[in-house]
Amino acid sequence: MVTINNNTRYAVFRAYKQLLKVQRETFKEDTFTIKEAKRKTREEFFKNRDEIDTNKIQECINQANDVASLLQKNVAQAEIENPSEHIFKIKLHERHELGDNDSIKNPPSIKTLKRQSVGKCG
Repeated sequence: MVTINNNTRYAVFRAYKQLLKVQRETFKEDTFTIKEAKRKTREEFFKNRDEIDTNKIQECINQANDVASLLQKNVAQAEIENPSEHIFKIKLHERHELGDNDSIKNPPSIKTLKRQSVGKCG
């Protein structure tokens, strides 16, 4: 029987906890979304709990870290400020990326995106 070393177990646990923390921060005061994000995270981690291939485990850790980073930098909450005029206030913080949208104006090709998604976790 193959076992996973303690450093790998710790890295998985740390990625899991970090993702949950970022979800709580990102979806602050939105209990439904926090609950659903936690459920989905748990589901995805448990789906791979019997994985023994260290490369595959590292891919999963990297994916969890990428999702946490994406949530921190690119997802913002909004609250309605004036319902009759449909005006919302966006809650941004210092970690949000406020770039020039070049990646949206000049997106990668479908072929490039497909190549990048090969071998992803989940």
